[in-house]
Amino acid sequence: MITIATKMLPPNISVYWVPIPEGIDNVNAPTAEEINAGTDISCAITVDNYTLGWTDRDTDDSRSLCDVDNVENPTSKNVEADLTFFLDADFEDNTSVFNEVMELFRTPLQPGFLVQRLGKNPNSEPEVANGDEVTVFQVLSGDPNIENDGDAPVRMQIRFYPQGLSSDGIVTVGGDS
Repeated sequence: MITIATKMLPPNISVYWVPIPEGIDNVNAPTAEEINAGTDISCAITVDNYTLGWTDRDTDDSRSLCDVDNVENPTSKNVEADLTFFLDADFEDNTSVFNEVMELFRTPLQPGFLVQRLGKNPNSEPEVANGDEVTVFQVLSGDPNIENDGDAPVRMQIRFYPQGLSSDGIVTVGGDS
């Protein structure tokens, strides 16, 4: 019997901001409580210009006397985090996720963790649970850049700077490392 795989389709990625000092004790075994103490920023993020993840690792190409061919040994991981957020037309709306994100990142250099959850719809399952699959990146928020192209809603773009700590690939919430 042939099993046909089913592709994961959007919206099945959620992104959470967990500020420091609350933070996450172990990026390889985050808890649902730690992540849920942060803010679900998923619905404020534009699909366009969404970048959150690892890029190619740095490498070392030092060869030994016995190496016949070139070598490339992976060393440090590299993280890229660049998110663009919608802005609300009503800055006074306290219920708006767009305004909540603006308050979080209006001042640059906010330390925290970006947590990306896979396989759960942020609309129907906003709370993180044990067993969820996530990637975790410790970052510092950059300066808020306002984008206004005339043909789209006004947006705020933030580059996040890696702070030397990320999960070892995709990890399980509530799991042991």
